[in-house]
Formats: sequence, C-alpha cells, structure tokens
Amino acid sequence: MTPFEIGLLAGLIWAIVLIVWALVSMTSGEASQWLVLVAYIYEGFDFSTGGLLKGAAWAFADGFVSAYVISYVIQLLI
Repeated sequence: MTPFEIGLLAGLIWAIVLIVWALVSMTSGEASQWLVLVAYIYEGFDFSTGGLLKGAAWAFADGFVSAYVISYVIQLLI
C-alpha cells in the first residue's frame, strides 16, 4: 500500500470511530473524559450535528496526515 492509501484508510477509520464514540456518549448521557479532551483539541467538535461533522473532518485530517507521514518515513527506511 502507498502512504496515500494508508492515510486514507486511517483517516476514515478515525473519523468513523469518533462519530460512533460521540453518538454512544450522547445516548448514555455522559461523555468520557477522553472524548472531552478530543473536543477540546478539535476546534468546533461538540455534541450537535454540525459539531459531529466538524469533529469527523478534524479526525479524518488528523488520521490521514499522521498515517501518511509515518508510513512515508517507514517506507524510506525500508
């Protein structure tokens, strides 16, 4: 796999995980401390529809860039 494909995969997975995690927290009535930390880091992320979309966009970007850079460096070293 290329670094681009790995970045896409990691970004999609992290965005989906964040949405599911937030929806579960919304239905349980109380957000975990980790989710509150993520909401602090990802500007605009909150427990509304728009906030979930902003958080998913941040999560995708975070996952994509992180995985791309890591896989690119690993492929350079191999």
